[in-house]
Amino acid sequence: MKKRVLICTIGGLIAAVICSTGGMLTGNISEISFLAIAGLFVNRIMIGFVIGISRLRINYLFHGALIGLLISLIISISFLPSNITGFLLFTGAGIIYGLLIELFATKIFKSTLTL
Repeated sequence: MKKRVLICTIGGLIAAVICSTGGMLTGNISEISFLAIAGLFVNRIMIGFVIGISRLRINYLFHGALIGLLISLIISISFLPSNITGFLLFTGAGIIYGLLIELFATKIFKSTLTL
């Protein structure tokens, strides 16, 4: 279990680096503020951590996508009033990152949920 939590949390950290770099390069993160970047990092790392500790017994790919969606909504819901594109991009990326974290943990690192 410790191995899975560590692998998934590191996957979340990698997702945060990719997400923040991509956001800055594409101009979606126009204002580089500490709070914006910190929130993004916490969100993506939290996706990995929650995937690592989750005990849901569902298809592993659906598991990753579902947790990516739910955790991303914590931040992306605030984009809705003024930035629907930002909402869709942030939420969609969270789903993809959750899926990838779960895929890598389960298939590449052979770290499945054990009870």
